[in-house]
Amino acid sequence: MNSPTRKWKRFKVDIRVRLRQWDAPEEASFVVRTFELSEGGMSVYASETLETGTRVISEFTLPNTKSALKVRGVVKNRRGFRCGLEFVDIPEVDRLEIARYLSALADVIEI
Repeated sequence: MNSPTRKWKRFKVDIRVRLRQWDAPEEASFVVRTFELSEGGMSVYASETLETGTRVISEFTLPNTKSALKVRGVVKNRRGFRCGLEFVDIPEVDRLEIARYLSALADVIEI
């Protein structure tokens, strides 16, 4: 059986991320940890229930950077506590920042 070709390479990373639904106030955010990151999305461990289709805003700072990224996404899948988020309308500058960070990891932990 052939596995589907992924659009983006994924890398195992552990980054603290603050999540909240698009229409929720800042006070409703909660913290999760990444498991994987790519230019197109991330998987996170979340004890909070995030149903498939939930629209979220993820805020995180990549290691060795100063400014936080604030990226919109949608929950594409969930298995136990692990959720797959796809970025939606990510600003090019943010996508490039993620790509720059991941390219430094490319020889080490691509999965």
